[in-house]
Amino acid sequence: MLNTGTSLISDVIGNEAESAAFVYGTYSLFDKFANGILLFWLISYYSEGEPHVLRWIITISSISCAILAYIFTFLGN
Repeated sequence: MLNTGTSLISDVIGNEAESAAFVYGTYSLFDKFANGILLFWLISYYSEGEPHVLRWIITISSISCAILAYIFTFLGN
């Protein structure tokens, strides 16, 4: 999924070489913050209850994001 996101960003940048580093850096920063906040919230909310719920959420969210990335890449072509 990371490779798909990076290739989609390179398609958006195109031939604009002077802004490429800023766009990739911004994407990386937001990606790290979004993943960190989401995982922190999931672990703090579901760690006290039943641990299998957290496993299912992380598994289903990863699979659904992979399927959505495939669909959006297919539609983008």
